[in-house]
Amino acid sequence: MMPLGENMKKPSVIVFDLDNTLIDRQRAFTEMLKERIAATLPEHKKELKDQAIRDILMWDDNGTVSRSVSFKKYCEKYEVTCMSSEELSNYWTTISGSVVYLFDDVKDTLLYLRKKYRMAILTNGSPISQRRKLESTGILNLFELSVVSGEVGIDKPDSRIFDYMCEKLNSKPEECLYVGDNYVNDVLGARNVGWNAIYLNRLHLASDETQMIASLNELKEIL
Repeated sequence: MMPLGENMKKPSVIVFDLDNTLIDRQRAFTEMLKERIAATLPEHKKELKDQAIRDILMWDDNGTVSRSVSFKKYCEKYEVTCMSSEELSNYWTTISGSVVYLFDDVKDTLLYLRKKYRMAILTNGSPISQRRKLESTGILNLFELSVVSGEVGIDKPDSRIFDYMCEKLNSKPEECLYVGDNYVNDVLGARNVGWNAIYLNRLHLASDETQMIASLNELKEIL
């Protein structure tokens, strides 16, 4: 990870993504699928439970694809009739966030950064599920502001939601640093409005990005 460039103003506010940045969304989603998906499979498909879960995770693409799209494919491929894809998606919204896992590098890093910076959260998603996740993390008190895109009606990478954050934080774009795992939504979205951004590449995806870290702990070294 390269240090922040000399032409980049040292931030006063660090804004974090939530899913797959602070919390292990894939682990929670997988466990919930294992517990509940078999109940929706028709009898002649029950033995395909593990394959169905792998398919849903593939279609979900690490949370970048709408859950309704993934469940539509699931219902069609596995001949699910007990619930429609819309009903399944709505049901999942009501339980999403009931299982939450913080990554091991999160709490200590946030406690360290809190001594030096103001901190906030900006996450895409449904207010119901995302607020449940935030409450379940046990770290919400470390942030002065948390914003869920569904509450604003604007999703990342739309520039307006980053402008909204600046307004709420009473900060200029060049004073804000965004940290997230999605290169398009988080990194490019933030940079397009004048923020600095760091790409949290936990999955070690191939990238030429210089402002990249593999663990949140690395923020202690560069900030």
